[in-house]
Amino acid sequence: MEQFNDPQFSVIALTAALNNQPFVPGQIGGLGIFEEDGVNVTTVEIEEENGILDLIEPTPRGAPGNTLGDTKRNKIPFNMDHFEINDAVYADEVQGVRALGSDDALETIQSRIDSKQERHGRAMDNTLEHYRVGAIKGLIVSKSGRVLHNLYDRFGIAVPAPVNLGIGGGDVANLGALLDGVTHSVEDDLDANYDHLHVMTGRAFHTAMWTQKVVRETFLNTSSAEVLRRGVPRKFEFGDMVFERYRTGRKAVAANNDAAYIADDEARLFPVGVSEMYLTRFGPADYEETVNTIGLPRYARQYAMANGKGRHLDAQMNVINLCTRPAALRRLTLN
Repeated sequence: MEQFNDPQFSVIALTAALNNQPFVPGQIGGLGIFEEDGVNVTTVEIEEENGILDLIEPTPRGAPGNTLGDTKRNKIPFNMDHFEINDAVYADEVQGVRALGSDDALETIQSRIDSKQERHGRAMDNTLEHYRVGAIKGLIVSKSGRVLHNLYDRFGIAVPAPVNLGIGGGDVANLGALLDGVTHSVEDDLDANYDHLHVMTGRAFHTAMWTQKVVRETFLNTSSAEVLRRGVPRKFEFGDMVFERYRTGRKAVAANNDAAYIADDEARLFPVGVSEMYLTRFGPADYEETVNTIGLPRYARQYAMANGKGRHLDAQMNVINLCTRPAALRRLTLN
């Protein structure tokens, strides 16, 4: 197994290869709303400042001015989650092409590792997307349903009540007014500038929303009227909101204990365009070589089995995904 001592199988080389795998983005990751960075620690702190917007009363020129009270700051620590995959390459897997010094032998071993790393990369991409869906819900859970981070509890705020639009029972004449009410409540809780409100929808919710008469009528006599001749579009705008059907996929549903990332009969609304509202921070791996280094999105390494029959492979991701303003998130329901 001496060929595994070649520099191409070092932690640095394998980690670079893993991070260079083709990224298959989920729709939340594809929006680019999460601000990514690496840090050299495994705990990050979110500093919450309860700022107050004041109105200043006019005073006579030369007289004492107004006094504003100090703002309160609170640091909330979040421990990064450690996701690790253990795998192996056995000697029998490369039997017959293991002549030392042979280019074919090295390429065969490398291709075996590459195929395993590709699978590891897909699993981590899927995990990261699932994690980010949890962040826009305010409740981040693991595959088994274990709560990793309840953002409402951590920030000490109440969970916003779900908004029932009633669109599952037919046309809702006052749908625009209902959504205006949602917008106003989000703006009050957000209290910051934003670009638009994005709504990731489940299948049934998306279809029910598109078939609303008031929604389809907004496309009449416009340059976008052509969409009315087709089926339900995957994405459309109504008011100041963008509605996008979230596609989990059969395999992702199976991996998530037969549950869609966003349930069919609901939608998740979140503001887009707010600085530092959605954060992704990557921490260093728990290897000797990575102590106190800036974290990378993925890590990989290999080492010998005790019985000399192959090499162990490890891949890992150390990450935290957060929504720093969970009070502005909303759950919309059909009925």
